Amino acid sequence: MSIGSNGFMFNHPLTLKKVSLPVLLILMTSSNALAANELAESLKALSPLGWVILSIWLFYILLLLAFTLRYAFKNNETIPEFIPKPEKPHPPSSWETISPAMTRRSFITLLGWSWIAFTAATMGALTTCLRFFFPNVTFEPPLQFKVGFPDQFSIGVDNRYKDEHRVWIVRNEQGFYALSTICTHLGCTPNWLQSEQKFKCPCHGSGYYVSGINFEGPAPRPLERFNITLSDDGQIQVDESQKYQYELGQWTQPGAFLNYKV
Repeated sequence: MSIGSNGFMFNHPLTLKKVSLPVLLILMTSSNALAANELAESLKALSPLGWVILSIWLFYILLLLAFTLRYAFKNNETIPEFIPKPEKPHPPSSWETISPAMTRRSFITLLGWSWIAFTAATMGALTTCLRFFFPNVTFEPPLQFKVGFPDQFSIGVDNRYKDEHRVWIVRNEQGFYALSTICTHLGCTPNWLQSEQKFKCPCHGSGYYVSGINFEGPAPRPLERFNITLSDDGQIQVDESQKYQYELGQWTQPGAFLNYKV
């Protein structure tokens, strides 16, 4: 056993447990903060009332942590090991009826551990409740985007925007059209087979011509096209909020095809 200058016992087993648990508690709180890192993007949308509630919550957590650390570093030497026995017989008190083997030290220790457990449970519950103060925000690519200048595309199918925007930019002798990469059967993503000059769905075998017309497999209708135009700066602009379906006769509407000849 070693005693520091302030009378704190560093090697006492109970003291080490009391010191290690608050440290573990802090680490658990840090891990919860890391798990909630996605909420950081939503702080900008927090209302003034939300900031007030958040400040009160943080103050409460710091108050609980301060009481926990105060108990953990309290000197145990000031607590008597056993309850002094009176010299004269006396009726059993309420303290002695709890447990004959329980001492004042063990009771205070049990009370301290109960307080620490309560603090940990409260912090975990409040961390979960804090999630409801933030709006659910999904980060998706914009529906309207530019793909470049017409001269940057050669005749054929361009796959550069297949993964990010789920669209193919197709150029032929007359111009451009933007073709959806979502199979009209069950929503899988077909692949462009250059050697066979067709789109082939790997899920159930649906096949489409380069124009998007279905010709094999269970696909019930052709692929959809998106609005495609030239922006003010001369770049090709695609708007996925506007769709055109072949079976409805919409491929002949303005925006379904961009006329561009060299």
